[in-house]
Amino acid sequence: MSNPNHLPLELLETFVAIADHDGDAAAAGRQLEISQPTVSKRLAALRRLTADGSRPPWLLLKGKRWLLTSEGERMRGVAADLIRQYRRVEAFAAGGSLPSRPEVSLACGQQAAAGFVKGAVERFLQEQPESRIRLSTARAKARIEGVAAGRFDLAVVAEAPAIIRRTARTELFVETLFEDRLVLAANPRPKATWARQWGELPTDRPAAARDLVGLPFILPEPDATRRQQFDQWIYRSTGQPVDVVIETGGWQTILDFASAGLGVALASQSAIDWLDGTRPEELTTRLLAVRDLHPRIVHLIARKIHGQNEPDLEGTAAGLRSALKRMAEVTTIPR
Repeated sequence: MSNPNHLPLELLETFVAIADHDGDAAAAGRQLEISQPTVSKRLAALRRLTADGSRPPWLLLKGKRWLLTSEGERMRGVAADLIRQYRRVEAFAAGGSLPSRPEVSLACGQQAAAGFVKGAVERFLQEQPESRIRLSTARAKARIEGVAAGRFDLAVVAEAPAIIRRTARTELFVETLFEDRLVLAANPRPKATWARQWGELPTDRPAAARDLVGLPFILPEPDATRRQQFDQWIYRSTGQPVDVVIETGGWQTILDFASAGLGVALASQSAIDWLDGTRPEELTTRLLAVRDLHPRIVHLIARKIHGQNEPDLEGTAAGLRSALKRMAEVTTIPR
């Protein structure tokens, strides 16, 4: 295989354009102002340079569309970032100037962005008003890969260190911000068939798996780590599958459905506490048996200084890290 570290810029531009246009070669060609046959030739060259028997290709042709593989998804962000950096260098070499405002890139989940991350960003910008922050709410896997590839300076994730290492394919700096317990939340309508069962759940102790059989659940999507752990916990403890009525992404969306009386939400305590700063009065909660379902450990990740267990951060990025840690210290999660 040829060395993928020497990919021509035009191949990376074509790859990113294809990804941005959902695999439509004609649309990518119009954006790049090249013909569709030229797009196809470039993609064939990209495949020769990046894939062999031991490495998967970045793209696969299915019908008339090019689909990103998992490797393509992993490379998409870093390729786009390289192109942006190249254009900045081009502009500077032509007599322009680089942005004078220091920039830091941060990735987190939607709930964190509306919660403690928002508080940290507000505090940080008060201290460093000249700074610029680029905030992404990508999925956890994309956040980890983005830090490893240099797309993000920092990311907030709730994955275990072993999963972070496996996803990043390299050692990253990982530090704990806080523990975030998973709870159940619901607002059953008076005539709901499950209202009585919800009302009879214990309030003086965590609910066991056997207490939950028969309740209609609103859960994260099947590929979410916490969803998989919850499903396995219920089945392992009771031999019964979870009755899922709605599966969706984002803690806030899950809680919105629960507030509407459509089922029992599995959500993090911080998601409930951070909903517009107050918990909806109609939403009641129950604890889960922590010995069976461990709290989410929220981590801050960054690239490492070579040979040291320290984050490779300077200036603006180091300042944002400090602000996130200070805000995490006041994020109180009931034990």
